[in-house]
Amino acid sequence: MRVENYNPKIAEGGCVVRSISKSLNKNCDILIKELKLIGNIADESTFEHYLLNHNFNIIDNYKDKFLKDISLDGNNIVFAHKDNWYHMISVIDNVIYDKNSMSDLEDLKIIKVYKK
Repeated sequence: MRVENYNPKIAEGGCVVRSISKSLNKNCDILIKELKLIGNIADESTFEHYLLNHNFNIIDNYKDKFLKDISLDGNNIVFAHKDNWYHMISVIDNVIYDKNSMSDLEDLKIIKVYKK
């Protein structure tokens, strides 16, 4: 996998808004408003509800694997962690779109993969 910088200026929502906006090619301001209608943007129940309602499916066979050890074709959003840092990233055709470098991301352990 390789990383391409994707860091739109957003008022709030951080990695959740960044990853969903990239995967859905959606305006961040509109996305923030839509997520707030469901609940707290950073809550897993909120973004999962949003993703499932936008035709993403949960792929469980990546749980507890490291991001550096997998390959993801198609349109995916990865929810992962490293110690106490939780992060969401968009991975489209094996390219990571995020503001962080690969050295920051490669040791992320996957919690869930959402695939469109």
